[in-house]
Amino acid sequence: MKVLLVFPSTTVYGDDPSVPPVVQPLGLAYLAAYLEKEGHTVKVIDGRGGREDKTQTPTYTRFGIPDEEIFKQVKDFNPAVLGISNMFTAYSGDPHRIAKGIKKRHPRLPIIFGGSHPSEFPELVMKDENVDMVVKGEGEITFTEVLKKIQDKESFSNVLGLTYRERGNIIQNSPRERMADIDSLPLPARHLLPMEHYINESMRHDFIMRKPAGAMVTSRGCPQKCVFCTVRAVWGRDWTGRHPSKVVDEIEFLQEKYNLREVSFLDDDLGRDIPRLGAICDEIIRRKVDIRWTTPNGVAHWLLNESLLDKMKASGCYRLTFGIESGNKETRKFIKKKVPLEQATRMISHANKIGLWTICTFILGFPYEKKEHMRDSIRYAVESGTDMAVFYLLLPHPTSDVYSVFKEEGLLDLDPIMDPTTYKEAADFAEIGEVLSQRGAQTKYCSPEELQEMLNEAYKTFFKARLKKWAINPLHFLKKVNSYEDLKYTLKVGNALAAPIRKFVTAKQAHINMLWDKFNEKDAFSKARIYKSPEEIAENKSAAPLI
Repeated sequence: MKVLLVFPSTTVYGDDPSVPPVVQPLGLAYLAAYLEKEGHTVKVIDGRGGREDKTQTPTYTRFGIPDEEIFKQVKDFNPAVLGISNMFTAYSGDPHRIAKGIKKRHPRLPIIFGGSHPSEFPELVMKDENVDMVVKGEGEITFTEVLKKIQDKESFSNVLGLTYRERGNIIQNSPRERMADIDSLPLPARHLLPMEHYINESMRHDFIMRKPAGAMVTSRGCPQKCVFCTVRAVWGRDWTGRHPSKVVDEIEFLQEKYNLREVSFLDDDLGRDIPRLGAICDEIIRRKVDIRWTTPNGVAHWLLNESLLDKMKASGCYRLTFGIESGNKETRKFIKKKVPLEQATRMISHANKIGLWTICTFILGFPYEKKEHMRDSIRYAVESGTDMAVFYLLLPHPTSDVYSVFKEEGLLDLDPIMDPTTYKEAADFAEIGEVLSQRGAQTKYCSPEELQEMLNEAYKTFFKARLKKWAINPLHFLKKVNSYEDLKYTLKVGNALAAPIRKFVTAKQAHINMLWDKFNEKDAFSKARIYKSPEEIAENKSAAPLI
């Protein structure tokens, strides 16, 4: 069968500072590869496009290729089944808008939703009559069985992990267990993706040591129960890792096929199986694979030890991200991170000692968090010795456990806005975007404005402390330099951080995108094509109807 998979463009409303990243939709690529293996003809549309693709109106900015271009590709490909990725609640209006436009043009085309948001809220998503089915959780096997049922014109009643509509009723089948052997999966179908977009994106970033760079995953899931995390919506609480040899096979494939010189491991829990992570490092070293690698999604510091860090460094790791999240004991208990921070400090210290760059991430704005609790996080960031601290305001995603706390306390209720049958105005999307961007949500003790003040305080305090430390002890950076490549990278990072640090120290409103603001000012985003929708052209209005 001919199957078209779509990752929609991303719409940001109001003055939301979010700029969606240009990254591979690896979930769709894995699904596409599996479907191809089963004999289907597959096309993937990454609707987010490249940096040159942007639509701007007074009420919203849409990052990605125009809807009309997606509709044209659907018509040209003429699929038998269409799958749409719906990963993020904050941007859940985009998949519904695309579904409506496609269904209007192709009313008999089955449309299947998958991803984090519909996996958590299948019945809610199915209120949209343009959506015929929802695949919950891991999608490869479920989607394949759906295609067979469509082909054979059989009932969907025994397809595990599926929510569908029958005679006007929404039916939820029993959940499907996770795949036990993900080594059986083929490599993601990157040949169906616009790889030039992602490679070009990597060439723009000063914080990448070797270019071009790309991303991959070595495992699925995370057994941790952090209250802010949305991973469980797709993967549950299970974790499965690929065999070390398979991981290194993919690294070598990326080198040979796309000339990648650096990879980011985007695992949710890369270090869950320490012997496996050590074996990956051993395999890289044994094969003499010349690669640099990083962990942008973070690693669980409590699973690490000094000897493993040494091995990671030897195998090409040069930058580690630690998900600290809070420096306050009460908050850490609430978010279910119960490991003492002393262990994290030890790992950060050893990583710095052996020349790894270190980043620690922190979240401010949990429902019961007071300002003094947040200042404990700021204090820990300063005292931990980490090279960089990244502070975020909490995004209480409805697919996370913490969202229910906000609802129970009467602080937040996004349920009416999430209902696709009530999506009417830009203001609705702006409201959900405000909460699920970097503006912060009302807590028991702080307003969004006070949370923004705390975020500003965090960055200013941290960078002032770091500037003082670096001025007193410039030898700190010499530990990072063990080669000419290290020296070039250190100088490049220092130059790249100079302007953002000045902004962080002086800005009235800080957010992490300020690290990359120069891209917005100087590269293709500032020269983006500004499209008008057909509705705007026809009606001469400033904003198009949303769905």
